[in-house]
Amino acid sequence: MEFTRTSELLPRVLWRESSPSTNAELRELVRERAAAGEPLPDGTLLLTSDQTAGRGRLDRGWVTPPGQSIAASLLVRGAGAGLPLSWLPLLVGAAMSSALQSRFGEGMRVGVKWPNDVHVRDEEDAIAGRPGLKLCGILCELLPDGSVIVGTGINLLIPDFELPTGRATSLLAAGADVGGAETVFDPAGNALIDEVLADYVTALRQLLALAAENPAAARARAARNSLTLGTEVRVHLPGDEIVDGRARELASDGSLVVDLPTGGQLTVSAGDVEHLR
Repeated sequence: MEFTRTSELLPRVLWRESSPSTNAELRELVRERAAAGEPLPDGTLLLTSDQTAGRGRLDRGWVTPPGQSIAASLLVRGAGAGLPLSWLPLLVGAAMSSALQSRFGEGMRVGVKWPNDVHVRDEEDAIAGRPGLKLCGILCELLPDGSVIVGTGINLLIPDFELPTGRATSLLAAGADVGGAETVFDPAGNALIDEVLADYVTALRQLLALAAENPAAARARAARNSLTLGTEVRVHLPGDEIVDGRARELASDGSLVVDLPTGGQLTVSAGDVEHLR
């Protein structure tokens, strides 16, 4: 596999034929290199199309069907400049949304379902306040040295009949332009990965620079990319508590502020958010 555009942007791109978890593998590589006195550079990327035992948010399983999806973990150093690190999943989501949006035609919008999923929705979903279907998941892991591993799982070429749940989709299944790719291993598939990752890395670097220089502008960008703000939601809180309300805004730390029907507000920093029809 060759990633010409991505390799021009990053100091090191590591391809694995298979990996139990790209986040775990990159984390171990960071530890080993630090112990040897040769720290991995910012922007090291490790990816595979066959992740067999990854874990997502709330310790959920996170696997990638071989040849149809990509799990990619990026080492980011200095991400806390300008904004708290709690904003990073939202900025990553905004960057990935930008990278994937160009693959779709008019009437389709790619954006972030709070706090860390990238969805695509059509005009009918938008009118109904639905977030659409999931294209990409995000998991950020803070390391002891203050750097962050940003894990992304991107559904590229999964056909409709092989999608894992009714809430998921892929670029192929959602009608995006995949350049004729049928698997990530054919030339068109290799090019698709390279283009998506290069666009994502470029957008993320721009957003991180914006966050350092103008935090308010970066927060506004994340809000514009949200598919959750302005919709009726059901929040599943720790302890099995469920609260309904209307998602109003992002708090100073990236938490979701929900207007309650009885008055007052709820600020959600941890929990699942379901969009109500």
